[in-house]
Amino acid sequence: MVNPYALLMMDYLVVVLIQIAASAQDLRTREISDWTWIIGSIICIPLGLYVAIALNQLILFIINVVIGSIFALSVYWLRAMGGADSKSIAFISASIPTLPMTSPALTVINITPLSVLINSLIIALVIYMPYNVIQNIRYGSNCEALSRVKGLSRIIYLVILMCVPAHRVFRNPNNYAISQELADGGFQPVIRLGLEVDDPRELLIEWLSQQDQRGHASADFISHTIHSAHNPRPSNVHNNPCKLPNACSVLTMNTKIFI
Repeated sequence: MVNPYALLMMDYLVVVLIQIAASAQDLRTREISDWTWIIGSIICIPLGLYVAIALNQLILFIINVVIGSIFALSVYWLRAMGGADSKSIAFISASIPTLPMTSPALTVINITPLSVLINSLIIALVIYMPYNVIQNIRYGSNCEALSRVKGLSRIIYLVILMCVPAHRVFRNPNNYAISQELADGGFQPVIRLGLEVDDPRELLIEWLSQQDQRGHASADFISHTIHSAHNPRPSNVHNNPCKLPNACSVLTMNTKIFI
């Protein structure tokens, strides 16, 4: 009989390789081929199932798959995640069997989809939120939507949302979801549950045009911003020819950190 723990290590390795391949495709084209998940599933799901049976943990494996499938379908239906992210969660849940821990509570936490969710929250707290704060310190004074909020609301927006120069949104539109909307008094921050499917460049052009009508941004600035998106080394936002600094940056939710 093959050592189930050796097969489990092999299962882990293949899952990691599939995730690396998917991440490479995501970074390169913003699209992940379905064949990535199909090939991974063909290899890993039988391995995970065999290990679960060999270790007498078939019930835990079934619970793992059911919870992972429900979670993946739910976040996709709510548009809290994209299709590739949902497929990734389902793939991991069906590939990596849950092993019992020393207590029922630890076993529940160790259920694969729940473990993925907890680790994602930890990464957000350790990396994503501090990165947002750094970016907001750098560009926050140039972001009209962020400058309008005070107190506790401002702190929440500082850690969840991110101000970026307008030319970055034009250059990498798939990396950002616009997180501001026009109200009577100007632009206000907004946090949406689902992913923004509209092209952020269309919203941004409309916003810049409205700034132009309000006398806050010149047509030259709009042209310069769009041109900067195609420049591999765009000029610093503070050097852009805008009549009002607040017209230079836009409040977003970053969908691909550090890019």
